[in-house]
Amino acid sequence: MLPDWFPVPPMYNRRPKVRKIIHLRQKRNPQDCIQQISRWGGRPLRILPHLGVVIGEFMQSGNSYSLDGHPDIAHWEPDIQVTLSYPYVGEISQSNASIPWGIQTVEAPKAWRYTKGRGVKVAVIDTGIANDHAAVQRNYKGGVNIISPMFTPYDYNGHGTHVAGIIAGRSQELGIIGVAPRVHLYAVKAFNRRGSASLSDLLSAINWCIENRMDMINMSFGMVKVSDSLQQAIQTAHRRKIVMVAASGNQGSNGSVDFPARFNETIGVTATGKDGKLASFSNTGQGVDLAAPGDKIKSAWLNGATREMSGTSMAVPHVTGTAALLFYLRQDLSPDQIRQLLVQSGMTVNGNDQYRRLNSYRSVQMLARYMGRFIP
Repeated sequence: MLPDWFPVPPMYNRRPKVRKIIHLRQKRNPQDCIQQISRWGGRPLRILPHLGVVIGEFMQSGNSYSLDGHPDIAHWEPDIQVTLSYPYVGEISQSNASIPWGIQTVEAPKAWRYTKGRGVKVAVIDTGIANDHAAVQRNYKGGVNIISPMFTPYDYNGHGTHVAGIIAGRSQELGIIGVAPRVHLYAVKAFNRRGSASLSDLLSAINWCIENRMDMINMSFGMVKVSDSLQQAIQTAHRRKIVMVAASGNQGSNGSVDFPARFNETIGVTATGKDGKLASFSNTGQGVDLAAPGDKIKSAWLNGATREMSGTSMAVPHVTGTAALLFYLRQDLSPDQIRQLLVQSGMTVNGNDQYRRLNSYRSVQMLARYMGRFIP
């Protein structure tokens, strides 16, 4: 019998391998599936208990066809890569003590008298967070590195830190003030420094959010093709009453919205510019619930700096932060109720009455009316 520490055979390491996402039938024991994967010459990588999923790695020429028809397996899906995209990355900017235009536009400062989202647990599935940045360090509460679990979820790309600053920035000296400057930020690092993630890593990230009872998840990423595995994970998180906000995509397409924003369980967000009109790069169509500032947004960056970026990725955290403002006031709100408040309190997009523009203050006012309180 081989000891537990017996290494993976060298020939296995040299041969090309593929990952597969294996969905178990209800009430099936994952250990049985793990043993079967080993019998097929594969290697089990992760169990995602909240999703009923096992991630396995197989030789490209292996007997992976045996997955079909196995009594423990409902279905399986090949792993794929997902890449972050953003149409504009500006130069690193100097300190400028002013509130970013997006935060002013959604009128978040007017809501801070009543709520700053204190203690609401917001997970940022992204490239990590530079937790030593002055704008986010006081709100940073930890997280997980899905890619390399032995390491911290530190950001070496910048995208995740930028998103975190929009949600909960807290540095007047740098001019980075987020929509909800008292939330608890959690970095869930699923994207590497090149802005690439595997679908299995995204599923692992969602499983972690469920396990650790996150209140909401910021998803400033998207994929063009639908994934049954991702949809089932989103549905599971939604049943756990986690608010999920996702980016519509940056291809400038009318009628083609990225996933997971297109799923009914997420709040899909497209981007506007300073003129209140839809940004030229924004995807629109079925799945978009709201529009929010996303063009040349200033926020936190690596090495303690600030930077302007554009994309629906930047619009999403404005909505996530506003959802946190509402959740602080009423923690029994469901994800669908929060979506309804955000949409109904929104302003019409300039030049396009099909979509509503986010307004944080009006959403807080509307919730207060439902609660029988008066906010002038």
